[in-house]
Amino acid sequence: MENNIKNEQKSLRSLLRVAKFILPFKHLLILQIILNAAFSLLSTISVTLIKPILDLIFGNTQGSANLPVKNNTLENLSNNFFDYVRILVKSDDPYQSLFNVSYLIIAVFILKNIFKYFSALTSTKLEEGVIKSIRDTIFTKITGLSIEFFSRSKQGNLISIITNDVSTINSTTLNSFTTFLREFIQIVLFLLLLFSISTKLTLIAFSTSIISLILIRFAMKYLRRYASRMQNAMADYTTTLSEMISGIRIVKGYLAEKNINNRFMSDTANYVRSAIKHKKIIELIPVFNETFAILALCVVLFLGGSEVISGQMEPEKLMLFLFSLFSIMSPISTVVNSVSKFQHGIVSAERVFTILDESPKVVSGTTKIDKFENSISIEDLSFAYEKNDVLKGVNLKINKNKKIAFVGASGSGKSTMLDMIIRFYDPSAGSIKIDGKDIREISIESYRSLFGIVSQENMLFNDTIYNNIKYGYESAGIDDIIDAAKRANAYNFITKMPEGFNTKIGDRGMTLSGGERQRVAIARALVRNPEILVFDEATSALDAESEKIVQNAINDSLKDKTAIIVAHRLSTIIDCDTIVVFDKGVVAEVGTHNELVSLNGLYKNLYDIQFAVSNQ
Repeated sequence: MENNIKNEQKSLRSLLRVAKFILPFKHLLILQIILNAAFSLLSTISVTLIKPILDLIFGNTQGSANLPVKNNTLENLSNNFFDYVRILVKSDDPYQSLFNVSYLIIAVFILKNIFKYFSALTSTKLEEGVIKSIRDTIFTKITGLSIEFFSRSKQGNLISIITNDVSTINSTTLNSFTTFLREFIQIVLFLLLLFSISTKLTLIAFSTSIISLILIRFAMKYLRRYASRMQNAMADYTTTLSEMISGIRIVKGYLAEKNINNRFMSDTANYVRSAIKHKKIIELIPVFNETFAILALCVVLFLGGSEVISGQMEPEKLMLFLFSLFSIMSPISTVVNSVSKFQHGIVSAERVFTILDESPKVVSGTTKIDKFENSISIEDLSFAYEKNDVLKGVNLKINKNKKIAFVGASGSGKSTMLDMIIRFYDPSAGSIKIDGKDIREISIESYRSLFGIVSQENMLFNDTIYNNIKYGYESAGIDDIIDAAKRANAYNFITKMPEGFNTKIGDRGMTLSGGERQRVAIARALVRNPEILVFDEATSALDAESEKIVQNAINDSLKDKTAIIVAHRLSTIIDCDTIVVFDKGVVAEVGTHNELVSLNGLYKNLYDIQFAVSNQ
């Protein structure tokens, strides 16, 4: 019981948070309410026209003029309305009266469908506007989160949330809400009509609503459970799809098609199982609801028919009551289904809000910095990731216009140290200072603008070479692009391509070779004229010929620049001013190449191994 209350409170909070996205579109919401109200009113009027038709056919032309005035306000309003319609269509010629009724019916239905049409357009504008707002908010939130968030999140799950979950919010929450709104107004109007005809019969007819409410409340926890499983299963198969596309070369190379196919089929099978269970519950509700409604209708038919036989009720009013009761069943069924679907939307909303509630671990400072003047100091720095010590007590100094290299075995901490300097992560202890200022006090935007970064697997985008080079630096002109390409030794191969700088290079730059991709990445780093260049194993994935070309591009780019180089191949960093050797998260050795070789320690051992391998 306590869990149910907590879930209901959580669901309410989620709905209220979704509602906040609607506020900027409140003008559309108000217009939607007005259009829905007009549509519902005309729908009710279209049903009430059955009475004047029956009056004309069966010859009752006296209306309510000779009826005693009753205390039932609704009944008085109803009688006045019917009198007005009767005056509107009445003619001495009965055939003309039928024609008038027909014209009135056509006019009402045309107006009703006009309002329905514009209501649908308004609903689409409202829903799509809200969904765009939610998607944009999530995307902006994700891009603002720290690298740490992405290291613990599945790519497919994030894609599923921003696509599938947001779509589910639209179809099961926003769309259901607008549908609920329209049908609820219609229910209210039909109820008023039913009460105006007979309060007793109306109360009897809706006595089954209590049973429906109990049924819905009982079904809610199961709907929530299976909706949650559906969304998780959807995230799983989206993850598998994402991994297959990004790793298709590995899948093909290792003949793993069958393996990945089986995994995807298993994920989709889990989704189908949860979807079927969810459907079993959600479809059971209208079955019971309609069964009880028909039972109530039969009771009303018997009791109302008895009143007509005994002269207590006019036959036309009973027919109108039955028509209205039939007409109200559809909107009631729609409202019940909308309430049932809310649980699916709420589960999706909660997954969305888990992202929106994330806080970046790396928070921007307020101090601006526009140049690097002296040095970067790393003081007693330690870092642990998920309770695993990665760096311990690191002390280093990187002077301006010097080249410093980080080397060490895999897992030694060299790349993590680079991430700390770029401020992808913050230290668990100690600090990093640039020109004496703690980088945590500096604006992330201004601090990172000092860096140009080239990594082992640079991400190029499915766009032109021109746009890939100027990526994130919109003020770059064509002269800047060409100059950066020349300094990166990329200009010659770019100009030989079919459309030069305007050549599109496909997803991840797949139309380029590995060496060409790296040179475009170097040009992208150079075009912003950074104070500090960072190379994170930029040549380790290349063949010997490509490595030589890229290494020449790197060497050319380092003139009058501060450089931080993480290298696996020691031959590429021999001429660095300082080489820092990492081992198990600590700085083991520091010096020039010759100094470290003379120490006959860890660096000498690494160098001898690589030298021996290269000479085999």
